[in-house]
Amino acid sequence: MTKKKKILLTVTGVLLAFMAAAYIAAALFFWGHFYSGTTVNGTDSTYLGTEAVKKQVADSIQEYTLAIRKKDDTIETVTAKQLQISFEDDGEVDKLLKRQKPWLWIVEIFKNKVHDLKVSVNLSDESLASVVDGLDCMQEANVTPPGDAVIEETETGFTITPETEGNQLNRDLVIEAVKDAVLTDKKELDLEKTECYLKPSVYQDDEGLINRLNHLNQLISAKLTMNFGSGRTETVDAGLLKTWIIQDESGTDSIDQNKAAAYVAALANRYNTAGSSRTFTKTGGGTVKLTAGDYGWVMDTDTTLANLMSAIDSGTQGDFEVSYTNSAKSRESNDIGNSYVEISIDQQTTWCYVDGKLLVSTPVVTGDIAKGHDTPRGGVWKVKGRRTDYTMTGKVDPATGKPSYTAHCNYWIPYSEDFTIGIHDLVNRASYGGNIYLTNGSHGCVNTPLEAVKQIYDVVAYGFPVVVY
Repeated sequence: MTKKKKILLTVTGVLLAFMAAAYIAAALFFWGHFYSGTTVNGTDSTYLGTEAVKKQVADSIQEYTLAIRKKDDTIETVTAKQLQISFEDDGEVDKLLKRQKPWLWIVEIFKNKVHDLKVSVNLSDESLASVVDGLDCMQEANVTPPGDAVIEETETGFTITPETEGNQLNRDLVIEAVKDAVLTDKKELDLEKTECYLKPSVYQDDEGLINRLNHLNQLISAKLTMNFGSGRTETVDAGLLKTWIIQDESGTDSIDQNKAAAYVAALANRYNTAGSSRTFTKTGGGTVKLTAGDYGWVMDTDTTLANLMSAIDSGTQGDFEVSYTNSAKSRESNDIGNSYVEISIDQQTTWCYVDGKLLVSTPVVTGDIAKGHDTPRGGVWKVKGRRTDYTMTGKVDPATGKPSYTAHCNYWIPYSEDFTIGIHDLVNRASYGGNIYLTNGSHGCVNTPLEAVKQIYDVVAYGFPVVVY
């Protein structure tokens, strides 16, 4: 072998040895250091050992911020310092280095060396809760609680007032969401998307709420008008019916029959006229107060209530007829009307009007004052019927067992409540009027000349008003 070749071989050997030594040295270096171009969680970690990388990770954690997006799209930011978080070495960096293949570094350095590690951090529940409680969106002054959709009254009925979403947060859910974001290294947390906001329990499209609304409006749909004459009307409509609605233990709405009954009773008290005070204009002028008698309107409250409840249940619209147990000739405020018998005790005169026209004007004889048989006065009574060829009898005398008197009449028109006092002729009475009643009057009836009583008899019927004063 020539000297030149020996030199060449020596040089080659030296180079190979140097290269081998360099390769081994590099391999040994990469046992404890990351390849060039390596990034861990976005930070260049070229040629760094695990401790240096861990410090980088720990330092990057302190730069962490979390943007918390609220419902109104505004953002609050919390920092690592506020959260008091710190790096917790869980060995992931060491594992990452161990996954390198130092003896194959010449090949490995050309592969992807970008690593995203799930970094463990120390985060105390106390610090987390304190940060959450300090958020602006958690302050009472900035919080609007959610409100359920509810049924409310209007002037015409009921309507649904929509729910209020509000911006009140569930504290526990916020704490949980922030913790999850921090531990998973999220940079933004949307509180609405993570459903941290409290929600209404009942929405305006709730089927049960809508069904109740429809039922309520059906309950008050009736509009009933009652006419009591002389422009006096009463109306049962939504405005009144709303005040009658009650709800039972099961939540079912209904019209309170007790309230309806009280209403009907109040109507009867207001519009019943039997026994009420009237001002009557007398024949010849002047007025008189009338308070006695049984003539007038008396409402049948039971029937009226039953009919009213039925009409309300059916949602009836229009006029409503009140039922009466006792009626008068006119529904106007002057319920006597313009057909009546008028008897003046002082003038001993009876007048009979039909449709406003004077039919009869006659002297009469009323109850004997001297004997205490005064004819009741100061009221309006109703005719109880009429008979011809009638024999009147007085009270039975206990001593004899016989009536105190008997008297025959051709026409008998009773009007007192007990049927004992009425208008009738008396064939054996020769004269009428004047002061006869003071000492030779009747037992309380109104003695009337035959022809006059016949005329009255022909025009009156049950319920015809008789005014006596």
